Amino acid sequence: MTRVLGVLVAGGRGRRLAGPGPKALVEVAGRTLLERTRAILERVCDELVVVAPATFELPVPAAMRIADPPGAAGPLAGVVAGLGARSFECALVLGVDFPLMRPATLSALRQQIGSALALVPAPGGTPQPLAAAYRPAAAAALALALERGERALSPAVLALPARLLANDELERLEGGLENFFNLNTPEDLAEAGRRLGIVPGASRGVGADPGRRVST
Repeated sequence: MTRVLGVLVAGGRGRRLAGPGPKALVEVAGRTLLERTRAILERVCDELVVVAPATFELPVPAAMRIADPPGAAGPLAGVVAGLGARSFECALVLGVDFPLMRPATLSALRQQIGSALALVPAPGGTPQPLAAAYRPAAAAALALALERGERALSPAVLALPARLLANDELERLEGGLENFFNLNTPEDLAEAGRRLGIVPGASRGVGADPGRRVST
């Protein structure tokens, strides 16, 4: 059994970014979103899977690649596929469009999940289930929600139930609320590049160092 599983959800098409391919291959500050978020997860997880539609061409080893469930697409389908791909004690799920996430923040989520099925940051009151920690029982519950026809990730996760982390708790984590900067538009892309370029030590904090560090 994998102790800490990393699930990188990389299924976005990035239409609002006007790129020629998947969102995961969009570059910010000289590295693709896929490279950045993969490096973040690899520093704090014992094993990593990358979930995306089978039609996406991504530079990921075949053994690491997981396809969305047949007949389903979207973030819920991706999370279900990723959580169901391996047995684990705790899973850290990260969307490919969170380039400012700190490895230390993901480690903190793992450490604080306790007996909850999911620990979900909610900056500004908005749950972020694509930057969250999950227990094994969440995998079956989310798969059932998908089978029942649910397609939205947040309602399915909140029905587990999940424990939410509000601003006051998130601000105590390394990087604070900046961890949950979600990149969706050209303006977001420019802002992410600006932050990655000017924040002292940011290249280390958001995964520029691809060196693997297994969690303890």
